[in-house]
Amino acid sequence: MNPNIPNDRDANTTSREPRDPGPPESLTRMMAKLTRQHQYNSHLLLKDHEVHPGQPPLLFLLSRHEGLRQSELAERLRIKPATVTVMLNRMVKNGLVERRTDPKDQRVSRVYLTDRGWSAVEEVRIALQTSEAHVFEGVTPEEKMLLRRLLLHMIDNVTKYEQLLSRQTKEE
Repeated sequence: MNPNIPNDRDANTTSREPRDPGPPESLTRMMAKLTRQHQYNSHLLLKDHEVHPGQPPLLFLLSRHEGLRQSELAERLRIKPATVTVMLNRMVKNGLVERRTDPKDQRVSRVYLTDRGWSAVEEVRIALQTSEAHVFEGVTPEEKMLLRRLLLHMIDNVTKYEQLLSRQTKEE
C-alpha cells in the first residue's frame, strides 16, 4: 500500500462519511462485489445453523413446496442436478431434509424438510432479515423502492437477453 495515496481507512475519514468512490467502476462489477461480500457475510451468519450459503433457497423452496423430486428442485432453482445432489446429501447429513420414496412410484425419491429443517427455515429467515437490515442501513424507503424497481427491470432485461442468446445458440 502506498502511504501517499489516501484510502478508505485514512484517519481523516469516519465510518459515517461516504467513501470516495475513486475512478468510475462498472455497475455490474460493483454489484458483483456487493454479492461476494453479502455471500461471505451470509456464510458467517449461517454457519451456526449448519446451513451452507447456497442452501437457503433450497430450504425456502421446500418450505413452500414439500415433496419435490430432485430434478424439480434443480429446475426451479436453475442449478445442475448434480449440484442439488451434493446439497441434499449434506443437508441429509445435517438432519435438515430427508428423502422418501414416492408411494405411487418406487423409482421416484421426494425431498421433505425434517423438524430440524423447519426450525432452520425460521432461523435462517430471521438471520437473513437481520443481514438485510444491515445492508440497507441509512437507505430510505423511497430509495429501496427505486432500487427494487431498477433491479426488477434489470432482471427482466437479463432474462430477455438469456432467451436471445439461447435462440442464437440453437440456430448455430
